[in-house]
Amino acid sequence: MNQRPVLQISERLGALSSSDAADALMSLGVSRVVMNELQNFGSLKGPIVGRARTLRFLPEREDIESAPGGRVNRQLYETVNPGDVLVVDALGAQYSAMGDMMFSRLAYRGVGAIVVDGAVRDVGAASSKDFPVFARGRSARPYFGAMQPWEADVAVQCAGVLVCSGDWIVADNDGIVVVPPSLASDVVEMAERKRIADQFSRALIEAGFPLADAYPLPRYMNPFLARYLDDQVLPTQEEVAASKD
Repeated sequence: MNQRPVLQISERLGALSSSDAADALMSLGVSRVVMNELQNFGSLKGPIVGRARTLRFLPEREDIESAPGGRVNRQLYETVNPGDVLVVDALGAQYSAMGDMMFSRLAYRGVGAIVVDGAVRDVGAASSKDFPVFARGRSARPYFGAMQPWEADVAVQCAGVLVCSGDWIVADNDGIVVVPPSLASDVVEMAERKRIADQFSRALIEAGFPLADAYPLPRYMNPFLARYLDDQVLPTQEEVAASKD
């Protein structure tokens, strides 16, 4: 399999902010892809982009000793590839789904980020790693006796968003966005076009143009945008006024 197209998508998604990705997806009619209410206990030095690897917890039940697949969480951790984003449905519970030892193993495996709909512990260890650890909160209590890891690489919910194994995850300080692989190319193309238009809008605003002329761009500004792309020259107020006549 030729990996170059995947690498190109990864590189182009990596140049986007979570807001860029969310805006593009909304323009494509997909809006329920933004995770909220999670805080970062790890390290975030820049935008994160990676493929989702998923883990689903279920409540503990006394008559069931273990999941059908055994210790699926540990099996999953051993197959995480560099840059993957581990997405965990931990029931939003106030029990720690993972801590120091898991962080350390996943760091060795090269995980790009960890996203947990639930709690984590050993947050001091999390903050020392070179990747973000997003979670609802922290808890000293482990999950044992309350819930158990049940399935890996299946569809899960995380912070109210459906995540499938293999989805693209774009994360930064503004949020976490799920990008379906089938839409990734459209997302990057649309976001890149919007970024150029936003650059033009920002330049107009900084030059003194009112928002009515600058953002969002009205149609009469399109010829000036095209010229700006060619020579980086902004229109004058007089040119814009004449274009409205």
